[in-house]
Amino acid sequence: MKNYVKWLEQEIKSLNTAGAVMLAFMVGVQLALFLGAPITGLSIITLVATLVGSACTVYMMISKPINGLLGLISALGFIYVNWTAGHYASVLDQLVFVALIDIPLIVTWKNWGHRIKNGVKHLSLGSWMSTVALMFIIWIPLIVVYTWLGDTNPAWDSLTLVIGAFASIYVFLGYGDSYTLWLMADVVNIALWFTALSAGYSASSLPMLLTMAFYLMTALYGRFVSVWSK
Repeated sequence: MKNYVKWLEQEIKSLNTAGAVMLAFMVGVQLALFLGAPITGLSIITLVATLVGSACTVYMMISKPINGLLGLISALGFIYVNWTAGHYASVLDQLVFVALIDIPLIVTWKNWGHRIKNGVKHLSLGSWMSTVALMFIIWIPLIVVYTWLGDTNPAWDSLTLVIGAFASIYVFLGYGDSYTLWLMADVVNIALWFTALSAGYSASSLPMLLTMAFYLMTALYGRFVSVWSK
């Protein structure tokens, strides 16, 4: 346990300048939103989830395994936030993320990064075409299923699940191409929470929308700058 705590301290201190600036900006924005609105149980959970989730993506973009613990904490909050918003597919997406990324990172905290040192794998053009086709094939029936389940936004929400699940699978398998899928998932999540904000069916829509925009920024950095892109 002592070794794990010491490792956590080292991981936290490993934050680079770009990540620190991005995270500080997000903390300020989220706190301003939180203090400018009525404080409720939902708003507190949303604040914690968005801040820890932002930290998670920052450490993910610089390839630090601590994002497993941060991701688990934020996922628990996002599960509650999405459930209250009626985004049932996103609830499942978070559970997949926890199972394939967070838990493996927490369990293998000593040697997870060795996969990166040995070389990140990449999909071929044919594999990419198969991935996109399979995602589309799965997405259509999921819209029907989540419409039947009473999802508030079945089309965007189901697409979030499909792309997010494939991204989690590719991270689990050690593919750097997952960042391209994260980019796609972030764009879809922005559309999902923008719709929620426009329709007014979730009090968490604005902080979640800003968080998804922040995720897009970190995914762009991870895709084109970090070790994953190499």
